[in-house]
Amino acid sequence: MGLLDNLLNAFLKATDPRPRYTEARCLLYKNSVGGCDRCYGVCPKGAVRLEGWRVELDEVLCTGCGLCTGVCPGVALEYPLGGIQEALIRGKGKLRCSKAEGKGEEVLCLGRLTPGLLAEAGSRFGKVVLARGECATCKVGGPQVPEHLERMAEEARRYFPVEVEVVEGELPGEKVGRRELFQALLGSAKRTAADLVPELPLPALEEKEGELPAELRLRRLAASRAPEVRWPRIRVEEGCTLCPVCTNVCPTEAVRRVREGEEYVLYLQVAACTGCGACVESCPPQVIRLEEAPKEEVGQELELFRGKPPWYDL
Repeated sequence: MGLLDNLLNAFLKATDPRPRYTEARCLLYKNSVGGCDRCYGVCPKGAVRLEGWRVELDEVLCTGCGLCTGVCPGVALEYPLGGIQEALIRGKGKLRCSKAEGKGEEVLCLGRLTPGLLAEAGSRFGKVVLARGECATCKVGGPQVPEHLERMAEEARRYFPVEVEVVEGELPGEKVGRRELFQALLGSAKRTAADLVPELPLPALEEKEGELPAELRLRRLAASRAPEVRWPRIRVEEGCTLCPVCTNVCPTEAVRRVREGEEYVLYLQVAACTGCGACVESCPPQVIRLEEAPKEEVGQELELFRGKPPWYDL
C-alpha cells in the first residue's frame, strides 16, 4: 500500500462519523431470541438500518453522536475509547461537548461516553463533571442526550461508585484564551494524527484472540479500584441439557462449553459478561438466570454446569 493510499485511508477514516461495527458481537447477527434493536431505537437521525440480520450505518445520516455505542449490549458498536479516556485524564474528570463553551477537554458529543469510560474516570478522580450545550437544538446528538447520560452513569455505578454531574453551558474553569485555544487545537491535531498513523499499514483495530473489548477492559479496571461491584453474571440451574445455544448467542464469548471425558462443562468468564440476557432469552429449557457477581469473581472463570447430556448416547 503506497503513501497516497495511506493518506486516502486516513482522510476517509477521519471524515467517517460512523462507529465501528463488529457483527460477531451483534445480537441480531447472533440470532438471539428476541433479537435486538436498541441502536435503531436510540439513533436520533435514522442512520441505523437493520437488514439481513446485521446493522447497517448510513454514513450520510450518521452524525457521530455515539448514542448507539452506549446502548449496544454486545459492544458491537464502538469508537476508539483511548482518546476520550486520555481527555478525561487530562481534564481530571472534566469534559465538555463540542457545543459547550469554556476551558477544558472536549469530545464531539457526550453521547460517546460509555459506562466504562465514566467508571474508569470516576475511579481516578471520584467525580466526573460534564458540560453540555443546548441539546434540544443540537444537530449532533439531540434532546435525548441528557437522559442517555443518566442511564450511562447508572450503569457505570455497577463497576465503580462514580458521581457524575452534568451542567449546561460552560465547563467550570477559566475561559480559554487565544494561546490556550491554539495549544488545544494543536494538541488535538497531534492526537488525531497519532490515532490514525498506526492503523495505516495494517487493520490493527481488531482485538487479540481472547482479549476483552476496550469497553469491558475499562469496566474491569474501574472495578479493580472499587470497594465492591455489581458485575452482571449468569447462573445455570438444574435442567440444563448442555446444548450449545448459550455459547452460540453470547456476543462476547463469555460462555464456553468444553468436553471433559463423558461430561460437558459450561464455563463463564465473568469479566466478559455484559448482562445482555441473550442466553437467558434463548436457553431452550429456560434454566439460565441473571444475577450479580462480587468483586472477587470478576477476574475468574466460573464453572456454571457439569454433566453428561441426555443426548450423549444418541
